[in-house]
Amino acid sequence: MGKSNKGDHFFEVYLVKRIAIITPCILPVPATKGGAVEALINRIIDDNELFKGCEVDLFTIADASYDRFDYDSTNLIELEYGKITRLTDRVLDKYCRSIAKCSSKRLIDNTIVKVFEKRLQEIDGEYQAVIVENMMSTAVKLVHMCEGKYEFPFYFHMHNDIDIYRSAEYIAELVKYGVQFISVSEYLKGNIQKCNPSAKVFTLYNGVDLTEYKRSPQKESKQTSYLYAGRVIPDKGVKELLSAFILFYNQLDQKEKENVKLDIVGFSGIDADYENEIKKIAGSYPNITCKDQIPKEQMADLYDQADVVVMPTLVEESFGLVALETMAKGKALITTNSGALPEVIADTAIIVDKSMDIVKPLSDAMMKLYRDVDYRNALGEAAYKRSRNDIFDISIYYQGFLDIINNDITDEKISVIVPVYNVAEYLGKCVDSIMGQTYKNLEILLVDDGSKDNSGEICDEYALKDSRIRVIHQKNGGLSAARNTGLNAASGEYVFFCDSDDYIELDALEKLHSKLAADNADIVACGFSEVWEKEGKVTNKKAFTSNSTGRWSGHESIIQMMRTNNICTVAWNKLYKRDLFDDVRFPEGRVHEDEATIYKALYKAKIVSFLPVSLYNYIQRNESIMHSQNDKRNDDLIMAGTERVSFFRDKNEIELMEYSLMALLEFVKDIYRKTKDNGRKKELSSLYNQLLKENSIPDVLGNKKKIALCAWKYIKY
Repeated sequence: MGKSNKGDHFFEVYLVKRIAIITPCILPVPATKGGAVEALINRIIDDNELFKGCEVDLFTIADASYDRFDYDSTNLIELEYGKITRLTDRVLDKYCRSIAKCSSKRLIDNTIVKVFEKRLQEIDGEYQAVIVENMMSTAVKLVHMCEGKYEFPFYFHMHNDIDIYRSAEYIAELVKYGVQFISVSEYLKGNIQKCNPSAKVFTLYNGVDLTEYKRSPQKESKQTSYLYAGRVIPDKGVKELLSAFILFYNQLDQKEKENVKLDIVGFSGIDADYENEIKKIAGSYPNITCKDQIPKEQMADLYDQADVVVMPTLVEESFGLVALETMAKGKALITTNSGALPEVIADTAIIVDKSMDIVKPLSDAMMKLYRDVDYRNALGEAAYKRSRNDIFDISIYYQGFLDIINNDITDEKISVIVPVYNVAEYLGKCVDSIMGQTYKNLEILLVDDGSKDNSGEICDEYALKDSRIRVIHQKNGGLSAARNTGLNAASGEYVFFCDSDDYIELDALEKLHSKLAADNADIVACGFSEVWEKEGKVTNKKAFTSNSTGRWSGHESIIQMMRTNNICTVAWNKLYKRDLFDDVRFPEGRVHEDEATIYKALYKAKIVSFLPVSLYNYIQRNESIMHSQNDKRNDDLIMAGTERVSFFRDKNEIELMEYSLMALLEFVKDIYRKTKDNGRKKELSSLYNQLLKENSIPDVLGNKKKIALCAWKYIKY
């Protein structure tokens, strides 16, 4: 990674990645026919041509205007959007919006998925990232198509607030599969996380081109001009603005009336009835003019003609680009407390409370800015200065975009925690495999838990060989105590556990760290193999885990842990962000400590990934803790399962509670089958019945499974 400069800004230049950007497929990109979202995508593409940060496959609707563009780093993949498909999607839109009031669905999404899947087969290797712009129905279909097949991360770039195209239902589905969100404001980020607190969201503010939006020159006309620029629809409060201006206008004397005017710019025929109503009211006042929508490139000049811009929106604005453009021109602004607007403008405008009737407050604000020119100029000056904040400068928008999708974490320290107890025969192979890792920035913590053989001495000898090794000797407290000691001593940004009788592949930590970086994950689990050895030589090796890749929310990863063989409940096949263990420790004096602990770290994670490569070798030996069977061990397993049910019940996580209950019932059944003690069988049968009575049959189960759980009360099989 190096640096390049553009004007006064320096850009990080990353190793070239191949990414896919899926446009909304409503208007063309390149943005030859307008569109705010399309213009931002266009900006990314244009800057990418200059800095070559990515090779981009841009999926966009077909358009004849593309012939005039010649890109080096962007491959335009055109999608045909036929008249019948477009008409059907309009009907679906009206149905979802007005009748069903449900999440939107589009036929064009099927075309996008087919073309995307074909492209995946054509390219040499996978994408490093896929960014879906603003249409969640598209993102959901693509994620479902790719689930378990491809390792690249998905990002959903959300420009608009929650609605039928960006619904809570869709957000939940995307979060479930580890999709990350790019929001245009902190306000919108908050709304996404209200829908699903597990969502991982980055904020990337929209911006303006400060070379285009320079401070307006001094006006020669003494007439005070008020401007509204935007769509003429009810949600934008245009009718309320008219009423407010008329109220203000009628308070002026005849000479003053000649010195004020209101321009309403943005008529387009989208809502003809509403537009006609506005024109009819305006027609009675010579100082009010109604104008058609103008091209974006003419907007900067339009602001020059105004003294005050009024943005009376009645709905929540996810950002407020008109407000920022106004500020950049040094104009006074009157607006409402809609969505992200207070976040963008801070204290540089007059803000009206939209929860009340806004007509009188708007009128009063117009009067104040008409009478008090000094105050008007002061607002414009403050707004101008705020607009020059780097976060609103479109020239560094591309850099912010790259920073998010690259997540460049290069050399953070990993603390490898190895609990050691009476494993002299195996310890050397374990430590050698860690010392020899291709990822070098390690802290290796060997916790000698009161070994009775010479394991402690072996640890000390290794510490003399490698300065990264630190040995901690303690009284025997068990595996949990040794791991907790390691956690207390760890100084790395990440933590990895390795049992001292196991070993890892030499590139294990490098691959896990790379996957964590690529996915912006908090935890990455790898595959592992069961290994049988004789006299130090491998006699048999069998992969235990799934061969399908995966990426999930922390919530969903817990379900995966309980229902599949990818994440697994063990501590040792995972690379964790260390802060996940800030208030999590293993229960001392108990076995099945992983069952009692790992779900808590998973629950705190935003994203958990699974790398389906066997990087951890789990040695099978009969004398190990895992292979011993006794009542203490079984009781600890039941205790861990019971605690997990209570943990999720207390957090009102009903789905996770029910999956945990189902797992606990399976624990009881399994122990029952393995015990030969009739008294113990009776205790377990009573516990099983009590659990069902107190909790009822989990709703997450299918009917057959429910029947089977009920039947087991009477027929033990």
